[in-house]
Amino acid sequence: MRAWLALFSAIAFEVTGTLTLKLSALGHYSYGILITYLFLALSYALLSVAFRRIPVAVAFAVWEAAGLALVTVAGVVLLGEHLSPVRLLALLGLGVGAWLLHGGTVPAAQVRDVRRTEAAPAVRNGARPQVQRPVSA
Repeated sequence: MRAWLALFSAIAFEVTGTLTLKLSALGHYSYGILITYLFLALSYALLSVAFRRIPVAVAFAVWEAAGLALVTVAGVVLLGEHLSPVRLLALLGLGVGAWLLHGGTVPAAQVRDVRRTEAAPAVRNGARPQVQRPVSA
């Protein structure tokens, strides 16, 4: 649960940092670039926390897709940017892709269990696993 909280916090910092950069470019904030650097650094730090429990493909896809969607919506609502049907379809594709990655990922605990059962017969018989060493010339 903490990993997902870290991931969603990372998304919030990414979106806020990106919007601050845009507002800074428009002349609204004089320290906008510093705020952007700080928020993006916090976003990456929290993303690294999420990577400890969530597979990289899933965490990065959710972070990227949700970040792009939220920045796009904020751009439309707050900055009056245009959302064309093609952009809307692209955002929908990002969301579907993140969802498919999440649904097709095997939890790390299951991967560890499979590795243990593959190594178990040699250990149960009292034999040591044999390691082939390269032949030196």
